[in-house]
Amino acid sequence: MLKAALAGLGKGSDSKQQDSKLDSSSFPCIDERKALPDDVSDFADLSLLRGASLAGSMPVGVRAGSYKGSVDYELAPGSLRSAKEIYPSSMGDRAAANFLSEAVVRSLPKGLTVSERERVFASTPLSPTLNLLSSMPLDKVNSRSVDGARLRRHVLRGAVIAYITAGYSSKRFIFERAKELGVRSVVIDGPDSWSKHLVEEGQIEKFVGLDMSDADTVFDRCLEACLKIKKEMGDLDGVACFCELAMPLASRLCERLGLATNSPESVDAARDKHATRALMEQAGLPTPRNLLIKTADDLPKAAEHVGFPAVIKPIHGAASLGVLRVDSQPALAAAYEKVCLELAATIIENGVVRQATQTELANAKSKGGLSATCLMEEYLDGPEVDIDLVLSQGEPVYGAVTDNWPTIEPYFNETGSNSPSILPSYQQRELLELAVKSCKALGLQIGVHHVEGKYTSRGPRLIEVNCRMGGGPVRTMNLLAWGVDLVEEQLLASAGIPSRPNVAARPLRNIAEYSVNALKSGTLRDLDFLKPYQGRPDVLYANPLAEPGEKVTCVEDGLPTWLCELMVSRGNIHEAIEYVKQIEQEIQKAIVIT
Repeated sequence: MLKAALAGLGKGSDSKQQDSKLDSSSFPCIDERKALPDDVSDFADLSLLRGASLAGSMPVGVRAGSYKGSVDYELAPGSLRSAKEIYPSSMGDRAAANFLSEAVVRSLPKGLTVSERERVFASTPLSPTLNLLSSMPLDKVNSRSVDGARLRRHVLRGAVIAYITAGYSSKRFIFERAKELGVRSVVIDGPDSWSKHLVEEGQIEKFVGLDMSDADTVFDRCLEACLKIKKEMGDLDGVACFCELAMPLASRLCERLGLATNSPESVDAARDKHATRALMEQAGLPTPRNLLIKTADDLPKAAEHVGFPAVIKPIHGAASLGVLRVDSQPALAAAYEKVCLELAATIIENGVVRQATQTELANAKSKGGLSATCLMEEYLDGPEVDIDLVLSQGEPVYGAVTDNWPTIEPYFNETGSNSPSILPSYQQRELLELAVKSCKALGLQIGVHHVEGKYTSRGPRLIEVNCRMGGGPVRTMNLLAWGVDLVEEQLLASAGIPSRPNVAARPLRNIAEYSVNALKSGTLRDLDFLKPYQGRPDVLYANPLAEPGEKVTCVEDGLPTWLCELMVSRGNIHEAIEYVKQIEQEIQKAIVIT
């Protein structure tokens, strides 16, 4: 019976039409009558979040010099909470082998058909972990209780899980938590990845260095590496991924290995903004007016169909470009040209990324070679939110809304957020319902998903679905506010273990965080402005996001630079919001940019 349930994962077609009923045990914010129990020890171990385990956004290992001779991802501008990684253009030839690219992702084989997938599952023996799970009473394993959590952790302990790329170095908390849970972790990444040092630190059991730049062979070599891991370590219980660009590769590996996964078609559709909109519309869900722009000739048609104000964005992959708001036909033409220029400015030669010269840009433009496939869609008014979801066996088992504060337009650069949300419960319910239905429309059935949306004057609307855990402070905020560890929930899903997190009925802590943007362009002199706030008991972290001597930019001159990130906790959520905003104002006065 367990095998049959696993074989159904990734089919997607049946789940799209299912009704999405929310209950307060999964979605605490929809029932305000519940009281927080006196004993909060039944929830996640909040002692996990101390010191370095308080994960923010900055890649820290390489920058701090602790992983010398290694390479690290850079964070794409625009969204710390989505935390899309990009590989740096400033590195030399040795960088080529260490980073996946969109070219590699586009070269991956198609997913298996449903019948092919079922044959693979049927011919794959149960792993030791799933054998242990099958011997457990399912009603207790599926219990939303302390005992249920202990049983699930007991099954997870000893599981062998391979991670397809480690992401940027501040994601080391994922491997620390996996170690605490008894998971035997193996990282498959570029040969110079910072994560190879996790073996000597005792956080992971094995590191497999592979050249990630050869588009024709990456999939086959990763599959071979997984089969070798399975042979050397006794079995392979799951393939996990916490990185946007590696999700298509991980899903394809899982289905070939007979492991729990969302189908490659679902993952691909989530990464393609135009495909997401099409599936939403097909499922009868509210969808912003949109049109695909392949060349500049499509701009007049797009303007007529979508209208203004609108947003223009690459359909996938170009996370470093962000999105741009446009308010008129001339602004649309200028925004499209800007996206084309920025894409053209990234040159890939033999797998190595570098910035194009002005001559190359001019030649490309004169030959009509500057084109980018973008999506133009209507601008959505209203407050923006993140919805963090956990799906298990095709159903939602956890969901919470985090408020995002107004972004810096036209680049949509983030500023701050708070959890729990201060939106009315009925608005949170509607946002959660749309998020769940959107995931089901895409065919997603298991794991942690980071959904971005807005509550507009016409009701909830989807921005995008990220079919993996959100980055930056997302894990920390869900754990502190609701006692749900998204890392643990993703590890359970990857190993094929049901998930039923024990969710706090009321917020355990009130959290607000702020990403401080530069208000002036120039050179950042020092980081002394952070010292007064580091070590305060109600300031959970005050981390730099820029270095002394670094050139920084304000919004008048381009995409603003993040200078630092803050997180605070106070007695109620409104106090937390006001407190972190007060600190941001004090910091802005103390920052020296010359």
